[in-house]
Amino acid sequence: MSEAPRGTRALAAATAGFLAQHAPFDAAPREALVAFASGATLAYHKAGTVILGPATGTITRLHVVQRGRVTGRIPGAADAERLEFGAGESFPIAAVLGGRATTLEYVAADDTFTYEFEAVAVDALAQAAPAYRAYLAGRLDALVQRVAAQLRADFAHSAIDPQPMARTVGSAIRRTPVTCAPADRLGDALSIMARERIGAIVVVEADGRPCGIFTERDLVRLAAGGPLDVEAHIVEVATRDLVTVPVGALIADAAIAMADRGIRHVLVVNDEKLAGVVSERDLFALQRRTMGQVMRAIALATNDEALARASADIRALADNLLAQGVGAESLTRMISALNDRLVRRILDLEAARHDLAGVRVCWVALGSEGRHEQTFATDQDNAIVFDAGASSADVARARLIPFAAAVNRTLDACGFPLCKGNVMASNPDLCLSADEWRHRFGRWMETPTPEALLNAAILFDFRAVWGEIALADDLRAWLTAEAPKHRLMLRLLAEDALRTTAPIGFFGDLVAADRNAARGIDLKLQGTRLFIDVARVYALAHGIGATGTAARMRESATALRVAAADSEAAVDAFHFVLMLRLRQQRQGEGASNRVDPATLNDLERRILKEALRHARSAQRRLELDFVR
Repeated sequence: MSEAPRGTRALAAATAGFLAQHAPFDAAPREALVAFASGATLAYHKAGTVILGPATGTITRLHVVQRGRVTGRIPGAADAERLEFGAGESFPIAAVLGGRATTLEYVAADDTFTYEFEAVAVDALAQAAPAYRAYLAGRLDALVQRVAAQLRADFAHSAIDPQPMARTVGSAIRRTPVTCAPADRLGDALSIMARERIGAIVVVEADGRPCGIFTERDLVRLAAGGPLDVEAHIVEVATRDLVTVPVGALIADAAIAMADRGIRHVLVVNDEKLAGVVSERDLFALQRRTMGQVMRAIALATNDEALARASADIRALADNLLAQGVGAESLTRMISALNDRLVRRILDLEAARHDLAGVRVCWVALGSEGRHEQTFATDQDNAIVFDAGASSADVARARLIPFAAAVNRTLDACGFPLCKGNVMASNPDLCLSADEWRHRFGRWMETPTPEALLNAAILFDFRAVWGEIALADDLRAWLTAEAPKHRLMLRLLAEDALRTTAPIGFFGDLVAADRNAARGIDLKLQGTRLFIDVARVYALAHGIGATGTAARMRESATALRVAAADSEAAVDAFHFVLMLRLRQQRQGEGASNRVDPATLNDLERRILKEALRHARSAQRRLELDFVR
């Protein structure tokens, strides 16, 4: 190893310039960064050289990769357990802060240059730069917050500006336009406006071309001039100077026209014929959906069309909430909560159309909805728990299946596709009495066949949504008490959870390790699912009743006596991957959960690797606790 002279101005300037390009150093004040850089040493390490390791003793210098690659591993561990550090990344942080030896061995994977900084300089930078201090205190959390802010900025640009302003004005038409003929009486037009509860009526020629518009403003103008002549022809008192936009114009164009002319309505035309009317209120509603508005829309919905609109409003609200900075955990819970309201409204409407008298029914959510983790793209996973009362289970089930099928169809119409695996309440195998569910769960736990394990992974995440909630709550309490007794099932569930590994390659880089590798990393199967499966096993093993992954991780950490900081870092990792999934899903119709690592920026790639390392660590512990 050779060293360059210390402390020269040129080296300090070059070092500060380099650091300023990489997080978390880019958040430090320029003066503090230059002072930090002035004490740097630039070191060269030939490929294959051990830079430092357990034998080095107490670590007094922080290393930052300037060029090349460094791998860190536990001496003697498999190559798959290696970590990789690239340009701008620091090591070994914990050893430097703790003034102790490192447990990892760091090796130059390529010919590599590193900057080295004394521990006292690291401490000085931390005191001068709160962002860097936060990074040192909680490495993953600090970087996740940086990326979250970056993602929110991206979402804000797409969700508030182009969405909806870049949509066509035709998409903002909410109803068939209300019209009248030029020769119609003013009194008749006013009666139509009152009956339809509208603020404007359009005067159209026989060929469908608009020739005037009469609004509430026109009515006020006429009233101010004296008694109304209700016998007057509407075309004589209507506004004839029309503002029209073609159906394919952008909503932004309509908004600009309203602002320029100081009007509240624009006419939308198709080949010069009236297609609809868009009001200022329509545009405002598109941009300013609120939780209260969406909930009111759900409560007032009485048919499939209104329910579908409410469902679309939920997705639009979720877009806006993400743009406003709502985190993945809160956002997915909000989506689930609003979807729950929608499902309950559908169930209320269908229950009134079916004879369910004498049967106590509880509709339960499964899968991501059962975990409060619904994203923008999700299909249906649901079931029924019932108490047949005086009748037999088969008789009650025969009455419930048509009801469940109607609910499943309506949910499909609202944008929740029918489950391809038929994991729906209309499936007789998933419409069971409470006793039948206990018997089935018990059989799966006693004889955990591959099919039983697959079913358990889906159905054990059940959560009550509607009806006799106590039926599902009692079933949950029974399962929570019973599951820890079945060690064979837990071991096999753990083995299943280990079949998919984190997509981190030989040198710690991101790789897609499945047959669809060319399409990128699957953030669901190779990302969030890793956390979900591990958390489920620990929850079942420790009698934890929570169904949400984050809650399971936190409660399991308490049971395992894992430090709170380490537990929250793992939860942050899970939510970061979940946030990336949300971004991928909303990039367009039919967007998948896959992401090409090459499309991520340096900071995103670093955090994704760090997050997936948390998943891999969780899997290693699961293997030690249940498999070995």
